[in-house]
Amino acid sequence: MSRRILRSFGLTSAAVAMATVAMLAGTSPSLAQGNVPAIGEVDQCIPLSRIKRTKAVDNQTIVVEMRGQDGWRKMETASRCIGLKIEDSFSYSTSLTQLCKGDIIRVLGTGGARCGLSQITAISEEDAKALMKKK
Repeated sequence: MSRRILRSFGLTSAAVAMATVAMLAGTSPSLAQGNVPAIGEVDQCIPLSRIKRTKAVDNQTIVVEMRGQDGWRKMETASRCIGLKIEDSFSYSTSLTQLCKGDIIRVLGTGGARCGLSQITAISEEDAKALMKKK
């Protein structure tokens, strides 16, 4: 039986949404045990229950802070996702307990652009902070 999960992320709702997802989905054994990928390693998917918060840094890049010692990820869309940076919130629908390369996100707010995720990469905390300061 597959179950569809629809979640929205924004600055104020991320913590509540992820707590709900964590209760529904459980934790991923590999990440829960601290198997952090090497910086620059490409992930196919990231477990929803391990996402702590997200920050859209431009219309094509989202920085993801993972829970615990799971590090940081940079998610990139295949093309510009109009409104992503301004709205800094998105939703997705998945039948899995993971967000994966190829999944579609939808910008919340005006326009509601839909964009496919093209890459998920492990980045350092320093790189994440530098991206989030980007204007």
